This record gives sequence, C-alpha cells and structure tokens, in this order.
Amino acid sequence: MIDRNLKALLSASAGLMALLYVLHNLANLQQAHDFFIYTTSHADQKAYPVTLLPVPSEILIVIAMIMVFALELAAGVLGIFGGWKLWSARKDDAAGFEAAKKWSKIAMGCAVLNWWGLFQGVAVAGYQLWQMPLGVGPNQGSWVFGGIAMMTLIYITMRDD
Repeated sequence: MIDRNLKALLSASAGLMALLYVLHNLANLQQAHDFFIYTTSHADQKAYPVTLLPVPSEILIVIAMIMVFALELAAGVLGIFGGWKLWSARKDDAAGFEAAKKWSKIAMGCAVLNWWGLFQGVAVAGYQLWQMPLGVGPNQGSWVFGGIAMMTLIYITMRDD
C-alpha cells in the first residue's frame, strides 16, 4: 500500500511541477518568446560558433512554443489527474491499479518528451543552449526535470507484488 500511495503522490507532484512551469511561461509569454528567439539565434556561441540547425522563422518559433507549452500542460493536468486516479484505485486489485496508471504514464511521457526530447535534444544539442549565458539554467533544469519525470515514470510503471 505504501508504493501505491507514493505512486499517486509522485504523479500528482510531478504534474504540479509541470503545471506551474507552463503557467509561469504563459504569465511571462513575451519573455518566453524572446528567450526562444535568443536561444535559436546562434547568439553568444563562442565555444562552438558553428550551429548546424538554422535560425527558425517566426512561425517555427511559435510552433515550438506551442509544442513545449502543450507538453507541459499535458504533463501537468494529466499528472495531477493520474495521481487522483491512482489514489482512487489504491485499494483495488492488481488489474484495477494497473489500469489506473494510464494517465500518469502518459503525463510522465509528455514531461520526458518535453524536457529531454525538446529541451535536451533540440535546444541543448541542436542549438547549443549549453554555451549561452542564459541557457545554462534551462540546460541544467531540463535535465533535472526530465530525470524527475523519467524516474517517476519508471516507478509508476513497476508492477506491484
């Protein structure tokens, strides 16, 4: 029962983290837009001045922002909802509890895709976010947040005895 309670609480807390991030992004929409432009502009890249990905157009910036915000929102809402579903099913039989994991697993998958796929894969590796002065925090943060989501996903996915 301890594991079932923890799985519900961890899903909800990881979901809350994602939801707070997207709400902060939306509350600071202009700054988020400016940051996307900065990080894809090839500015301040002194260590590796050649970046293979092109500077994107305005519409691609907006699409990227929508993708990031949508994944954060999905991770947040579904993580909290999934935590509630797990909490509600914590006294069910094994099959019932396994079925209740669906939304939490989707939520953590969205979070991993966002922070490891888009941030680490595209922004850090593709646009070399790691070498920009303003990119150090998001680089490190996306690694940590993706790790939290991945560890939560692995733990939730583990079958009960």
